[in-house]
Amino acid sequence: MIKASRLITTAVLGLVFGVICMLLSRYVYDVAFWPMGIAFLVNHTVLGITIGASALKMNWASHGVFWGILFGAFTAIGSIDTALGPWMALGAVIVWGFLIELLATKVFKQPQ
Repeated sequence: MIKASRLITTAVLGLVFGVICMLLSRYVYDVAFWPMGIAFLVNHTVLGITIGASALKMNWASHGVFWGILFGAFTAIGSIDTALGPWMALGAVIVWGFLIELLATKVFKQPQ
């Protein structure tokens, strides 16, 4: 059963990290807000929702990294031939997935 409080927490964290990633990519790597910045925002928000709704029974850190790899693959494919580069995009989403799970599970005490 999905806990609404966990789902809301992870969705908000995904949104916050999406905004951070969108702003970093714009002002550090000069990536346009449209379409890539908005794609980062949506990707990270959906990543947070997926982490919160996931029923996979695994260690919290592995859980965040797992979903980060899956969602990062899409971001990496979309980042080919951009200033950000596919490896940077993949690595960043893995970190965001880990951080969403870390904050939700350990800081906000919202277990899987």
